[in-house]
Amino acid sequence: MISPGKSWPPVYYSHDMDLKNFINGCKAVEEEVASIYRTFADFFPQYRSFWEDLYRDELEHSFWLSDADHYEAIDLLPSEDLMPSMDIIEQTLAYARTKSRHIKTNPVTFEEALRIALKMEESMVETFTNEMAANLFASDYESLSQKIIAAEKLHIRKIEDMMIGKGFLQLS
Repeated sequence: MISPGKSWPPVYYSHDMDLKNFINGCKAVEEEVASIYRTFADFFPQYRSFWEDLYRDELEHSFWLSDADHYEAIDLLPSEDLMPSMDIIEQTLAYARTKSRHIKTNPVTFEEALRIALKMEESMVETFTNEMAANLFASDYESLSQKIIAAEKLHIRKIEDMMIGKGFLQLS
């Protein structure tokens, strides 16, 4: 169906292209964040397993998004109020790329690395990726909320626990 005042192609075609760009943008963020974690694993070999766990998870998120490209069921996407805008995705990707370049030329302290990681994990793109992945793999809707909450909080908790353990973060 063509919307009033719109010409061919139909609205759903534009939405499909926007959706593909949206998913590709989220995949790019996941892959850039994975690259940052890989660099941190090299910078902090005493914490290699910590960073490599995060690295592998980010690559897995990217893989889930790649699989999402092949799903045609739009209802698997998170609700629009949880989806970041393309501007947010582009800003997050630009931030991640800038941080990646910066840390490769100006090594950071362990505390700075944890703070960068925490900021990345708290981004809206991470929220979208984790919700979409949970949607794709949830067996029923009731378990979906639990999976979303667990997936999103896992990295944040792991990073915060490390920060607390090292004295870089205090609970209020």
